[in-house]
Amino acid sequence: MILGEMLDIKVNDIITVVGAGGKTSFINYFANYYKDRFKVLLTTTTKVYVPDKVDFNHMYMLNNLENFNIEVQDGITVCGKFINNENKIIGLNLDDLNTIVSDFELILIEGDGSKKKKLKGWDEYEPVVYRKSTMTVGIIDISSHGMDINQDNIHRLSKFKEITNNRCGKVDLIHLKKIILNKKGLFKNASGKKILFINKVEDDNTEKLAKELVKLLGEEKHDITIYFGSIHKNFYKYV
Repeated sequence: MILGEMLDIKVNDIITVVGAGGKTSFINYFANYYKDRFKVLLTTTTKVYVPDKVDFNHMYMLNNLENFNIEVQDGITVCGKFINNENKIIGLNLDDLNTIVSDFELILIEGDGSKKKKLKGWDEYEPVVYRKSTMTVGIIDISSHGMDINQDNIHRLSKFKEITNNRCGKVDLIHLKKIILNKKGLFKNASGKKILFINKVEDDNTEKLAKELVKLLGEEKHDITIYFGSIHKNFYKYV
């Protein structure tokens, strides 16, 4: 099934996406998918590059929200505080979001940063999930399986090691299980329904790994709805 059918999105849903290995692509995909049905707000509570794969109608930088009026139209509106010298949008704080969310029908928020790495650990203040989110979507990159556990591959390596009780070696499915289910891991600040998307399932081997990971997760009690698939190949499967 195509990825756009994965989430049962309704008017006024607020979706915060966390994790590593596809957050921006996931948010951009859903913004484009729903732009003809909803007034979509695309934003961040951290910082992201200015979108280059989203057909947005307007972009507003709200460094001073006092007396600021957004002209909301159908399609996609991108909002942040300002754009820095790296061409990154600096995100809105939670009070800023309270000021503008009621003007939109679907809000998509990137609430985590990973420095373009496939895995990460989380600092005390991460991820930054908007408290009114109706869904928190956690992204796990299954292609991280087997990669070396080091600073080059994993953002906030020391935090990753704390969560997984690991000092060295290669990433295995137990590591991925721990960062998904640990109370200091992927969903530690989640709000609303918890949804796990195992991304980059693009061949028989990665599908086998995804199914093995799902089986491991099933050994523990949790309240997470799980899907796997590929943003790049535009498909998902429900577990």
